[in-house]
Amino acid sequence: MLSIAANEIHTWQIDQAGFDLSELEASCLDWLTDKEMVRYKRFSFDQHRKQFLLGRIFVRKTLSEYAEVAPAEWKFIENVYGKPAIEPAQNQSALYFNLSHSGDRQVLVLANKEDIGVDIEFCNKPRRVIKISDRYFSSAEQKELVALPEKSQLSRFYDLWTLKEAYIKACGLGLAIPLHQFSYRFPSEYRVLIEFAEELGDDATQWQFWQLDPGGPFKMAVAIKSGEHKIESIISRQFLSFDGFVRTESKILRD
Repeated sequence: MLSIAANEIHTWQIDQAGFDLSELEASCLDWLTDKEMVRYKRFSFDQHRKQFLLGRIFVRKTLSEYAEVAPAEWKFIENVYGKPAIEPAQNQSALYFNLSHSGDRQVLVLANKEDIGVDIEFCNKPRRVIKISDRYFSSAEQKELVALPEKSQLSRFYDLWTLKEAYIKACGLGLAIPLHQFSYRFPSEYRVLIEFAEELGDDATQWQFWQLDPGGPFKMAVAIKSGEHKIESIISRQFLSFDGFVRTESKILRD
């Protein structure tokens, strides 16, 4: 059985392309709660059904690597903004998690600190970088983005987007947090820093952020409110199938 030290984050990945929807349904569809089943049946396309079902299985199977709870037996609660957590009566090991997906990739992060978030984005998709940044980014982020050569702007856009998503997911408040009220800077090739507007009322010294390389055309960011006891290690694993996983290298691009 696996365990997470107080100074660790564990990341997990799974590739949706390696799984068959009919097989997932046959073996695990009854793991879904009534509420999840309603959502599942609303999807019109198999691709979206598969992504949803696989994500629920992924979370349950991974958590069962850390606790003596069968995957189908996990129970979850959600806050008013929809962020899930393990039901307190089951969470004897103080496990907290966050899930993100993009394209065929899903990533899951776990820690023993509640305020943790992750975002992954397929980054080869063209975006209206300047228009979106004008709406969602801080003025400092916009200025730095526009100052970059045009060929570098899309990459920086996804850097910022994943970091912002990771932070608001860690807070558990979603877009109730105005994205322009916090700003990321990149003082060097390997560093990322955050600054908060006064009205947001947050403290940058309480937070840690990482940009990780998940492999392929993806960007990935992790955020955690670690407080005084900082995270010192990221351990990464990948499910090859639900019968086996491998430990992989944690490729930290910036922290």
